[in-house]
Amino acid sequence: MFFFYFSNIRFHPKLQKSRRARGVGMGHGGDSAGGAPPKVVYNQHDLTAKRNEWHVTPPGPLDAAVKRLIKEERDAPIAYLLLNVICMTLPAAAAVFYVGSNWLGLAYMLSNILLFQERFILALHFSSHRRLTDNQWLNAIPTYVLSPFFGIPSGMYFLHHVVMHHVENNVFPWDVSSTEPYQRDNFLHFLHYWVRFLFAIWVELPYYAWMRGRKSMAISSSCCIVLSLSAYYGLYQWNPVGTFWVFLLPTVVGSFFLMFGNWSQHIFVDPRKPEDNYHLTYNVINTPNNQTSFNDGYHIEHHLQSRRHWTELPEAFNEKLDIYAKEEALVFDGLDFLGVGFLTFTGNYKVLTSKLVQFSEPKLSPSEAEAMLRARLVPIRRVNGKQVKAS
Repeated sequence: MFFFYFSNIRFHPKLQKSRRARGVGMGHGGDSAGGAPPKVVYNQHDLTAKRNEWHVTPPGPLDAAVKRLIKEERDAPIAYLLLNVICMTLPAAAAVFYVGSNWLGLAYMLSNILLFQERFILALHFSSHRRLTDNQWLNAIPTYVLSPFFGIPSGMYFLHHVVMHHVENNVFPWDVSSTEPYQRDNFLHFLHYWVRFLFAIWVELPYYAWMRGRKSMAISSSCCIVLSLSAYYGLYQWNPVGTFWVFLLPTVVGSFFLMFGNWSQHIFVDPRKPEDNYHLTYNVINTPNNQTSFNDGYHIEHHLQSRRHWTELPEAFNEKLDIYAKEEALVFDGLDFLGVGFLTFTGNYKVLTSKLVQFSEPKLSPSEAEAMLRARLVPIRRVNGKQVKAS
């Protein structure tokens, strides 16, 4: 299968375009001649840019087979990306185990990070919220088979993200990856956040599920953790070089990327309404990263309706511009989440405020915008789950 796949690859395929928003630029009735002023379109790039989530488009017969398997043809980019990982990452990982070279292991890990790390996690993310196929065994491949190659223990992602993160919605202490307790422009606070996840998640996640009455998930996640750690130990005894580069170091590095991504997405939390979706995260628009991450930049929209299809997120944003203005929701134009996180840590508010989309008049001055952003970085204190207002 691998020979057939690579003998027909097209390294620079004509990528599909994102769907254009219906009615954008028109009045509510879809006709600008009706007297309603045209809507302002803030995210034109995201509406028209070509998709870029996958690297190699499968050849015709395999492409047709993929499209028959998936529930919706618009999820083909996810399927293509997962097929790329199966046909590239898995053979490369096997080569590292076979050769046993540290140099090959380093080359493998770096190339896997650059080519697939973010793309795979977002493919896993959206295929966990909405099933990719009707076949439960095929749906299990990303979360049970592929995720350990990117630092995510087998079978853990659904409970951590879809159940815990979205149900608890970044509220501490139930969301164990909550950013609320931290001063979120303090890098030392982030290091604590990351290290806690790296070492404590193995216990905290099953404990969360048990305490929230999800006992079957607590038991299954505990089994996954025990089996994963046992497998890593056994593989290390057999082939320490391959296990280190393919599974152990990616677990450390992958956890850093996961936590820095979640931290950045929930770095600005308005203490006035920390449980409101318009106030606990923000959107990033018109960034090329949206074309490699299945429109993940529309994070407010994703939290508002986590099962909304990823192709619909830019349109959903355009339908709520009046709400974004009313709620003073944050939207950055031309930045991605990691860029926002980095700029916040380095205190570069000149760039942050210049990229901030302001929907209403009068617009904030740079100093006013900076003060508003800084006010959303302070720790949010809770006692027994209830917010404690600062005196």
